Amino acid sequence: MSEPLGFLGLAKRAGKLAAGEDAVETALQTGKVRLLILASDAGDKTVRRIEFRSGGKLPILYLKSDKQALGQALGWGSCAAAAMTDLKMSIALAEKLVQAEETHRPVLEALTEKQEKIARRKAKKPGKRSK
Repeated sequence: MSEPLGFLGLAKRAGKLAAGEDAVETALQTGKVRLLILASDAGDKTVRRIEFRSGGKLPILYLKSDKQALGQALGWGSCAAAAMTDLKMSIALAEKLVQAEETHRPVLEALTEKQEKIARRKAKKPGKRSK
């Protein structure tokens, strides 16, 4: 098992990953998804549905691994789609994938930009008043 796939298994055990099409769609509805992950052999219908539900606003990682490898990393038989709900873990996964293949750099840049935007927003907020 490759290091990025092992990292996905860790994220699932930490409760930061929704795995399977139904779980991904539910996570998308809650608005907590930071990164979408699709297996290399995910069906066209699955890919179109996930891309449509994301509204084009979320970065999508297209893995080189197939459904069997992704599912095995998550403790399932097979899995075509997953959604990461933690931004820092999403960035860490993207960094691991960029080390292996440079084509994932735009996803990493989008996630890093999102993190910086959140940091700027937090910096602008005035502190809570104490009573």
